[in-house]
Amino acid sequence: MRPGSLAILGIAAYSIFLVATMPARWVAERSLPAEGRFALREVEGTIWHGSAKAAIGSMTGTLGVDRIEWRFLPSRLMQGRAAYDVATKGAGFEARGELGRGFSGWSVHGLSARADAAIATAILPWAGPWRPEGTLAATAESLDLADQRLHGALRVDWTDAAVALSDVRPLGSYRAEVLADGAVARIAVTSQGGALRVAGQGQLQLPSQLTFTGEARGEGPNAAALERLLDLMGPRRPDGARAIEWRTR
Repeated sequence: MRPGSLAILGIAAYSIFLVATMPARWVAERSLPAEGRFALREVEGTIWHGSAKAAIGSMTGTLGVDRIEWRFLPSRLMQGRAAYDVATKGAGFEARGELGRGFSGWSVHGLSARADAAIATAILPWAGPWRPEGTLAATAESLDLADQRLHGALRVDWTDAAVALSDVRPLGSYRAEVLADGAVARIAVTSQGGALRVAGQGQLQLPSQLTFTGEARGEGPNAAALERLLDLMGPRRPDGARAIEWRTR
């Protein structure tokens, strides 16, 4: 082999070695802003396989992530996207899934997440007075986001639900199913059991315009104790149920 070819081969091999061993800390320090809503701490490993802690800022405070682990999935390059197997864990929540980036946008595959419902108060300001309790579980086989267009299905289950505005515990269990096919995502909510029955449908116009209509009613021996909560959810209909109509813009 000619000396020039050997030199080129050596440079290529050395470049691959540098990339393969590139410290994740070095990348994080140069790609993330010093001040922002998302910060990595105690970064270890390489960009291909490593771990870190994180702090996520919100309007109500800071959510701490005790551990984020990532592992590069080279086989996904054959599908035209770069992807990582990502697992996260913090106080009251954990999640795992495949996070990818292709030519058209981001994707999440095989999502499985579980969290205490109370964590919502650290993310959603309006949830503060309600102080939700219970367990949230989310699953999604595939979600693709590009140019504010979402494709895929997401299911969220809230079990042993309770709120500070009612003494009835638990209120019940509920399921929300989201089916997205572009700029609009359709939402269906159903009760899975309990004293507070809720059902309805709506749609989310990306990025944040939500409309939802449905009904809520109390059933069983605790129905009377739910009157105060039901009054907050919507006006009474002739059949005794409360009409729900929520809109955000």
